[in-house]
Amino acid sequence: MEAALTSSSISGTIDTLLDFDFSLDIPSDKILDVSTHAHHGELFNAPSRAVTGHDWDASQSNWMQASFGYGAIHFHDDDLDDAMWQTSFELRLPDNLQSGCYAVLVDNGENVDWIPFFVRPSPDSLKVPGVALIMPTFTYTAYANEHLHDESRPVHFPGDASKRDKYFRTLMNRPDLGVSLYDSHNDGSGTCFSTMKRPVLNMRPDYSMWLFDGPREFPADLWFVDFLERELGPRGYDVITDHDISEFGAPLLQKYKVLMSCSHPEYPTNGILDAYAAFLGNGGQFMYLGGNGYYWSTTHDPRRPHRIEVRRTEAGCRTFGLPPGNWHHSLTGEPGGLWRSRGRPANILFGIGSCAMGVGKGAGYGISEEAKSDPRLARILKGFQSGDIIGDFGLVQGAASGDEIDRLDYGLGTPRNAIIIATSKLAGGHSDEYLLFNEETLYPMINLTGTTSDKIRSDIVYFDTPSGGAVFSVGSINWVGAMAWKAFENNIAQMTRNALYEFIERAK
Repeated sequence: MEAALTSSSISGTIDTLLDFDFSLDIPSDKILDVSTHAHHGELFNAPSRAVTGHDWDASQSNWMQASFGYGAIHFHDDDLDDAMWQTSFELRLPDNLQSGCYAVLVDNGENVDWIPFFVRPSPDSLKVPGVALIMPTFTYTAYANEHLHDESRPVHFPGDASKRDKYFRTLMNRPDLGVSLYDSHNDGSGTCFSTMKRPVLNMRPDYSMWLFDGPREFPADLWFVDFLERELGPRGYDVITDHDISEFGAPLLQKYKVLMSCSHPEYPTNGILDAYAAFLGNGGQFMYLGGNGYYWSTTHDPRRPHRIEVRRTEAGCRTFGLPPGNWHHSLTGEPGGLWRSRGRPANILFGIGSCAMGVGKGAGYGISEEAKSDPRLARILKGFQSGDIIGDFGLVQGAASGDEIDRLDYGLGTPRNAIIIATSKLAGGHSDEYLLFNEETLYPMINLTGTTSDKIRSDIVYFDTPSGGAVFSVGSINWVGAMAWKAFENNIAQMTRNALYEFIERAK
């Protein structure tokens, strides 16, 4: 949309009544009238800004440096930023309520809903436990109400109709609940924003992901909460979120000795990565207990905390790509795409990075001979032997290594002192239902499947940091599904337990 409104007087003079310049104040929701009347406006439902207009000529692809070409806004009939529902009730929480994951139970006699929320420690708290679990709320926002099951859309997964639960059916019948960052708009263009100011039906404790017939993201991450309740007790850890780290930064993380990720921390901002780097630089211990983490460049404005922005470009595991000229975020001007493309692959901080995905049965891990003989790993590998197969079971995809997976790669910045504790290749590897990510492929584009590519694997990795800290990474979204197998009485839970107590002990 690009226009100016004029009128003619009786004397023949032309008066510009309204002249919106959409290239001004792009990071905001304001639209500025540059006529003498100054009839400024406000945008609702977050249409796409920092997009090319009719006069864009490809001479400049960054809107922050362009003098023309970006006087446009793209509106979509399914844009949604705030559902603006009326307040039904308010809940006053006790000041001394334990940090954790909670839900409000809503029951009208016919239907029941659990609306989740998080209680974080006060930012002013000086006395906190040594361990914090990081809930990846930006991932939950990115996937909110995804429609990848919708076969009427150009990109979709053919799902099993028998796995469609009540949330699936509700989303199919309620287009007003919006789409995710994995869905194109109804006009075929890619989405840039997602929001939490709406009912998010796949962020429910009993949600089962239709593609895997098991929990994914938030409901799966509740297994970490269960694990920590068992191991450390109700006040032995704090829960913090991506939103908290975005708002409070490195000082929040410095309060803790050990940080634990959840299963799919895919969407960090530059500030969040800076906070993790500062934590590790100050001797912190980090447990990356998931896969496909720290992958997409994300921006977030704490003034509108419900909204995140992601610009998908020409690389990465994605369901669409935005056209050239639309690759810089409107909130900050930062380049979109993968963190790997911006020089910050996950390997640098966490030792491993995304490499592949599959929807078939997962794989276990085989413990390496080198790891068993490394004295640094004595406590983590207590009770294990080289050659042991671990995690050949699980509550999602039948094994610990599955869904999206990560591997060690020194060429992408994995620290040289990192060691592979175990790898899925030593347990038989993945099937050909697992495919290499496109950023991993080069000409002649062969050996792209689980049985043909050495790059398709999950690696469990450990390394010490120069500041006296350490990192333990597992390389699979489905690690937690195996961890919870048989009420956490299994070898995946035991290795996690060993690493946790090793890190707690080291931090004393």
